[in-house]
Amino acid sequence: MESTAGAKKKRLSPSSVSQIQILNALAPVSAGTASEPRRLDINEIAERSGLRDEKETQRFLFILEGQKLVTPFPEGDFTSKIWQITNQGVQTLRHISSAMTN
Repeated sequence: MESTAGAKKKRLSPSSVSQIQILNALAPVSAGTASEPRRLDINEIAERSGLRDEKETQRFLFILEGQKLVTPFPEGDFTSKIWQITNQGVQTLRHISSAMTN
């Protein structure tokens, strides 16, 4: 019998992994300081995240925006191709990073 200490770790879905990759792409360069949010074009986000598909990247950006983790720039302009991470998104990414190292 398998002990509870040897229980299987829960795996992230491919969608969750893609969303985390997008948050990483948008994360501020120096995470330790309060710096200007990184604003990137959808194509650059797609490249940095490894998705390489603008439509798929945009779909994930809308999902993350619904969770208040990213926002278009300027805020509220959903026709904009420029996006940035929110403070809540930075905090969430830090939490995910610390949870994955434990």
